[in-house]
Amino acid sequence: MNKEEGDLIDMSVNFDTVNRVALELKDKRRSEYAIALDFDGVCKLFSEHKHQIMSTLLFLHLYEFQRVPFKIYKQCYNYINFQSEYAGKERFLCANELARYLTQKGYNCALPGLHAAVEELQKKGLKLSEKNLKAYEANNDVSRALSWSTEVNKRVSELNEIGLTPGINENIFIPYRDVCDFFVVTTATEATLPPLMEKESIDFIARYLGQETATKAESLIGLSYSGYKVVFMFGDSLEDSRASHTAMENKADGSNIIFVPVIPGQEEDCFEKGREIIRLALAGDLIEAESISKQAQSNFRGKEVSVL
Repeated sequence: MNKEEGDLIDMSVNFDTVNRVALELKDKRRSEYAIALDFDGVCKLFSEHKHQIMSTLLFLHLYEFQRVPFKIYKQCYNYINFQSEYAGKERFLCANELARYLTQKGYNCALPGLHAAVEELQKKGLKLSEKNLKAYEANNDVSRALSWSTEVNKRVSELNEIGLTPGINENIFIPYRDVCDFFVVTTATEATLPPLMEKESIDFIARYLGQETATKAESLIGLSYSGYKVVFMFGDSLEDSRASHTAMENKADGSNIIFVPVIPGQEEDCFEKGREIIRLALAGDLIEAESISKQAQSNFRGKEVSVL
């Protein structure tokens, strides 16, 4: 790569991670075009189910949250996970920030062991993954956070009767499975996702890029540096939009990243629009493809609006 850390528009991007992702994905590339899909709300309508599980189990494993009136707990949980600057980021970071946020509001929810572990990993530039947090599991706060995450993964894997999001198969998977390379770019953990997609006969995802590998922005930048001419990112959240625009500012020369918003309740229409955006780009009309993308984004407020 030619860019150095000092050239970055967004200094939260870790170019060591981008380099690693790009080198790995270069060997998987068989097309000039990549379709990147968020999982929750794009591949499957998982968000409400998953966060119901996550928030309830968090309330049980990190019992300090039980000291907060439940209505306030849910409001603050939704704020951190869907509206704050941490929205759409790693689950351990969001849990940590929820504890800080409620503590600032006067509730006895401090998790000093988790706070210290998160801060140290961030200073080292490491991902807030289960693997990295295990180095601190002797601390009770961290141990309980890891137990929470393990049970979340188990329970989410049991949501196996939720089918594909309406419109994605006929508009995106079927028309382009032999033309584009497919990736899932998500803040979910990677291991839980392949069985849920393979159950729907989606067995051609080149790579699931989850929270233990890279941020969404880093994954998209890595895709651009791995040699793709165009990367299409389908997302339903403000974090997806932010990640796409960060990636646009840091992409490889000669590569393009086009964000396709998926509006809750209008998924089928959005996938039809996405199909047209991809068709135009593949035909060489990037200007019109980007114009349709920008028009769609003008009406996009993210899934956060429907949750809050």
